[in-house]
Amino acid sequence: MGMSNADRGAPLWKEKRDTWASVCDDCHSPRFAKENLQAMDEACKDAGLKYTETFKVAENLMLDGMGEPMPKDLAPDWSGQHIWSLKIGAYHDGEKYGGKKGESGEFRMSNCSDIERVCFESVGYWMTYIFKGMAHGSWNDATYCDGSFGMDR
Repeated sequence: MGMSNADRGAPLWKEKRDTWASVCDDCHSPRFAKENLQAMDEACKDAGLKYTETFKVAENLMLDGMGEPMPKDLAPDWSGQHIWSLKIGAYHDGEKYGGKKGESGEFRMSNCSDIERVCFESVGYWMTYIFKGMAHGSWNDATYCDGSFGMDR
């Protein structure tokens, strides 16, 4: 069903959501499925906003010269440079990100600075836990164990 902030009312999602709700309707009221889908949507939206904030903090630290682009004792990224490794949505290239014009980092969880690892964990793990926990009615996975608490950290 996707974890992004996509328009979940779009035709692309409508058929999948209707099918999902019809399975729930076998044992629950139609309202049950709709309310659970809405709760999942809100949790994913909240997680997306938290990730966006986390990424912006990391980017600003990097641009202010307070973030380490990448520990020099670790292997360089695919371009052979020790540059900022995150590239979400757009390529972050150029000298202000530690590389040369046309070079950009890659999205990874190893061989990167601690703040970059937190960004990766936010979207790679915690958002996934939130989505899957909400989708399967496992509130513990979505909130207390892995998901929201991890992102709040």
